Parts: sequence; structure tokens; C-alpha cells
Amino acid sequence: MKKREGLLKFFVGAFTFLVISSNVSGQTPCSTGLHEVFGEKSSETPVVLERLGTSPQFGEIPKHTAEAAYNHLKKVHAKNLKGSKVEIDNFLKALGYQGFKDPGFSQSKIEPAVLPAGKTGWMGAYSKGHKYKWSVLGKDFETFKIISADGSCHAYIMKKCGNAFYDPGERCIPCTPCDPNVNDKTKCPPAVVCATQTLNFAGKGKIQAGDVINTTKNIPVVASYNGKNLCVGDYQVPVRLTYDMNASGEVNYAKTVKVCDYGQGVPSNASINLPVNLLYNVASSDVAVGENGKMIMAVNSKQFKTLKKVYKECPASESASSSVASNNTNKVNTKSEASPASVSGGGDGKNCVKQTLTLNGSAVTEDVSSKVGTNEVTMIGVYKKTGKLQKGETANKYKCLGTYSIPAKSSVNYSLKANSSLSQIIEVCDDGTVKPIEEVSVPMTLTNNFTKQEVVVGDYGRIYVPLSKSEYKKLGKSFSRCCSDGSSKSKCY
Repeated sequence: MKKREGLLKFFVGAFTFLVISSNVSGQTPCSTGLHEVFGEKSSETPVVLERLGTSPQFGEIPKHTAEAAYNHLKKVHAKNLKGSKVEIDNFLKALGYQGFKDPGFSQSKIEPAVLPAGKTGWMGAYSKGHKYKWSVLGKDFETFKIISADGSCHAYIMKKCGNAFYDPGERCIPCTPCDPNVNDKTKCPPAVVCATQTLNFAGKGKIQAGDVINTTKNIPVVASYNGKNLCVGDYQVPVRLTYDMNASGEVNYAKTVKVCDYGQGVPSNASINLPVNLLYNVASSDVAVGENGKMIMAVNSKQFKTLKKVYKECPASESASSSVASNNTNKVNTKSEASPASVSGGGDGKNCVKQTLTLNGSAVTEDVSSKVGTNEVTMIGVYKKTGKLQKGETANKYKCLGTYSIPAKSSVNYSLKANSSLSQIIEVCDDGTVKPIEEVSVPMTLTNNFTKQEVVVGDYGRIYVPLSKSEYKKLGKSFSRCCSDGSSKSKCY
């Protein structure tokens, strides 16, 4: 008990218990002075503590956060009730600080923790003569770990009552250098070494896009036979372009770093996901229909003679210029390249620093997707009867002028952009050359494919030609009546 009485005097009449343990953050020596102050485990039967707060020391801390604990101790220190200022200062001096106002002591030195049921140690009291008692926790209790100035030891302050708690079993055995005769080598902080690690950054992104573009085209229709041409007329024809495409972007980059190993081991490889974002846009599109801008009706001799009674021959001097719209674009295909291979970090592990790797990758593709196809188009003449109609008779009369193959070229002017960025914080060995922030360019691959690009000419493949009554009768000598959809069902006549 003499050793305990000396401890009470050390804390100026208000007992404060400390817990010290080894720290693996580096080769920081344990505090020899603290070991001289505190005793060992007790052989007494511990008092079971099911609740706290009956004999508070610094009072209950409102929240289980480092900020709340620091502010609470600051408030108690300032009020100095029952000598609490000196008590807190001595508590922190035993941990290597000059007192509460030491610039080195802040909320960063406080860590919220939970002591589990069954934990044994010396629990301090305040209202009953500043006594302490060998105790065992009857359940889990929230607490705060107060880390020493040199980072090698710590002490507990309970959240509920503000009392100190000390477990000699966590005490750090002096170990600088580590005594080879000490059996429990876990009490000696391991040396920090530099380990080589490869960081593998990889990611993929995919998109699918599609659209239906409706427009109209002015198409001259020409009936042709044996080198002779009849100008049937110019017609505004609906044209529909449908396309589907998919695109993908991929990044893959590996970087070697020298990381700090605190004795827990470092895997030789680590995989980190890189997000890939894709953006797709269609700047313009166009469809060119026919041969040299014209739709050609390839007819036989009889049909040509019949059509000649209705339509005139095309002028021989008429230019057969193409109606293909200019949709040229400068093709662009750029992508980021990988930064030169380099190793971040170095040295012997005596100095470890945080480094931020900022990774960026991008790619751009601007191009035109062109496709040529053939449409089957049915020409249908339409005559609208006026006057009295017979029972069941319809006013519109249709004459099928034949089905013809028409070439159609479609083009889609598109742009595709991809980007990837990530900031990754690592702890590396510093040999004096480590940059706090290192910019890294990662290579990106960008691919795309139009899975569908189709053109439909006319009203679902039909072009309607207006006819007068006489034209309708004249064309009947070579062309048959039909329905509005081009079929030959008699019920629609």
C-alpha cells in the first residue's frame, strides 16, 4: 500500500489512473517514468462494476466523440472545481505533456473506444477520499483513450463518470532496444520497414444509345426503259433513320510504391477500381436516297408506252446531280497515355509520409458512321373520285405502279468522350524525394460499334403519286388496281 500512497501524493490529492500500452506506429521508446509510478496486477478479488457514475472524477462526457471529450475536459479545467485544473494537468504531465494547454495536446490525441466486459484494472474514484479499487467491468463501457505525447502509451477516461481506468496488463515494457531476454516480444514495437507494393488501377464503363430520326426528302421519280426516261414528278417522301450503338471505355494502370510496413505485413499487390464515365452525342445525320438523287422506276416496254401517255420525256440536258448531303467531319481519335514507370517512395522506413496519387485518363472519338442499303419501294397512283358513290364504294382509287429497289445511304456524325479520375491516399517511405501530390496519367481505350443503322423510304415503303381521272384510266392498260397498302384484295376496291 505504500506504493499506492505515493501515487496519491503524486496527483495532489486527487487520484488519476493511467493505462500504458505499446504502440506500433514506430520505434518510439516507452515512457520509463510511467512504469515507475504504477504497480502490477492485484491478487485481490476484483469488484464487479455494473454501472458507473456514483463517484465521478471529471464528470460525464456528453457524447462519444473526441471533440466532445476535449471540450468537456477544457471546461472542467477552466472551472477548476475541487482542484480539477491541477488534477487534469498532472494527468497529462504523466503522459508527457506540459499540461492541458500544451500545444501538443488536442482532440487528435483522444480516441473514442469501448472497454469490454471482463476487463480488469484500477478504477479511480473521486468522492470517497480519492481511493482506487481493483475492479472488473461487468459489461461493455464507452471510454476515451488518451494518447501520450510521444505516441507510445495511453490512458483511459470513462465516458459515463470521467474516471480514469488503468490496466497493468496493457502496460508497455521498456523495449528500446528490445531486451532479447524478454519472452513476450509482442510488447516491443516492431521496426517499420519499407515494403514494395504494386497498385493495380483498373475500370470499365459501358453505354448503349439509339434514336429514330424522321425527315422528308424531295425525290425526283424517273421511269426508265432502254435508255429513255420519263419524268414522273418530284415528291416529298418521308424518310426514317433508325440506329443503335454501344460503346465502352477501359483503363488499366499499375504503379509500384514503397509503403510503410508496421509489422502487420503488406500484400505485394492491391487492386483499386477506377470509375469510367462515358458521354455520347450525335451532332448531325443525313440520308441520301436514289441514284444520283433520283428514284428510278425500271419498267418494261409496255409499261413505258403506257406511262408515256401520261408523263413527258425528261430533257436530255437535265443534270443528274447527286443529292448526297455533305456530312464530312474531321476524324478525331485521341486518348491519354500512361505516365512513365516510376516508383513512389524509398528509404529505410524511418520517415513515413502521406502521399496523394491523382489519376486521370481520357479519350475522345469523333467520326461518321456511314452505311449503304437498298429499300424496296412500291409506287402507288391515287385518284380521288368525286360525285355520287355506289354503295360500299370508296372515293380513293389506287393503281399499283410497281415495286422498285432504291439505294439509300445514311450517315451519323457522332462524338464519344470518356474520362476517369481518382485520388488515392497512400503512406509511403520518404527518402526526401516524395511529392505530397503526384499526378498520374492512366491509359484509356475507347471502342464503339453501330449495331443497327437502317433507313425506311416512303410511308412504310410506299410512295403515293396523285392522278387525275384520265391518268388513272390510261395507266390501267398496264397497271392493276390495288389497295392503299399495295395489296390486291378485291374488298378494298
